[in-house]
Amino acid sequence: MTIESDVLKSIRPTAAQDKRVMDVVEELAEMAVAEAKKLKVHIEPMLVGSVAKGTHLKDPDIDLFMLFSESTPMEQLKEAGLAIGRKVLGGREHYAQHPYVRGTYKGFQVDLVPCFRIRDTRAKISAVDRTPFHTEFVKKNLKKGMADEVRLLKRFMKGIESYGAEAKVQGFSGYLCELLVMRFGSFRAVLGSGKNWKVGDAMELPGFPGNEFPEPLTFIDPVDSKRNVASAVSPETMLRFILASREYLADPSVKFFFPAERVAWDSGRVKRVAGKSVQNLLSVTFPKLDLIDDVVYPQLRKSLAAITALLERAEFEVEKTSIHVDEVTHLLIELVSMSLPKSRKHRGPPVNSETVNEFLAKWNTLGISAPYIESGRWYVMTEREYERADALVKAKLEAIPLGKDVMKQKSFEVESADALLTNKHLAALTHHFDDRMPWQR
Repeated sequence: MTIESDVLKSIRPTAAQDKRVMDVVEELAEMAVAEAKKLKVHIEPMLVGSVAKGTHLKDPDIDLFMLFSESTPMEQLKEAGLAIGRKVLGGREHYAQHPYVRGTYKGFQVDLVPCFRIRDTRAKISAVDRTPFHTEFVKKNLKKGMADEVRLLKRFMKGIESYGAEAKVQGFSGYLCELLVMRFGSFRAVLGSGKNWKVGDAMELPGFPGNEFPEPLTFIDPVDSKRNVASAVSPETMLRFILASREYLADPSVKFFFPAERVAWDSGRVKRVAGKSVQNLLSVTFPKLDLIDDVVYPQLRKSLAAITALLERAEFEVEKTSIHVDEVTHLLIELVSMSLPKSRKHRGPPVNSETVNEFLAKWNTLGISAPYIESGRWYVMTEREYERADALVKAKLEAIPLGKDVMKQKSFEVESADALLTNKHLAALTHHFDDRMPWQR
């Protein structure tokens, strides 16, 4: 038995499991139609996603679309779609280009999504309108035997923490995994190609060319040539997949599919692994945002970038950053040094510049030294407003452009060095300093 055949045994749904999920789908569809009739609207339920395509793993999510006529006003689609979803699932409203409802039904996570029934993707009104075309394309073009190859690729992507196009992961969607198997023929063939990928690579299915895109990886959507299916894949995720492909093909292991979970280190291990870096680490902590990941993570990245820019403008050198969310949100910034000298060398204009007099007039009184010339340019020694990075962040945090919901927080904590070595921060510190890949744990 090969590793892959063993993995397939554990991830491929049984006939009984498939019957159960399809029974649930049928129930949900009937309930949605009944609720639509009460609202005097017509919908056509359509199962989409991996279950519809037969590429799902055990315990799949259910994606049930409610197709409305193209003539339906957008506001009516939104209102009716949410009303049906709330009645069927309870659940919680989520928002993409238009809202949908996510909830749990008989143990399955379910998305009930309203969209327009269109005949051509060029007529799409929102991004989700093309999803039924994806489902039909895969059902028609995925060759016999390839479904298990897709399952292996999906489980591999999950294992190396690269599965999912959502903002938290920035990885490979299920649809992209299906297209990759169609393009290369098998799980191993995808890895055989992937080990040689470079950032900027572009690919397509034969006979389905499309536009050029600026993202790290491009795969042309065969149902919409103006769309890059791989647009969500970040450079970091792509490089992790390239490395994983090389290492798996060289030395296959079940750990690539089912890695050990990361366990938070105790403070002693953090200090042993991180060494002096702990003294140059600061954390901005605030309550966890009660929003979906696709809303939260772009805001967290924007906030972290704003803090990083603040520090760099003040001449602090940033070594590494990370985001970790557990009971609270942690934005971690590791610096080359937490403190800088009180005095700093301020560069002025070239000696022959028209602004020399203005520079001298200002800095003859403000500088802690008289202006002087060095290598054909004026300089002056000045005092820093903040010698320590943590003091700067504490003072300026609420004045910089954080994510809009992050800015609403009222209880930011800025902590640094040994103050971080408490139970509250250990999982975040482990995530920051544990550089091992998932399959190496």
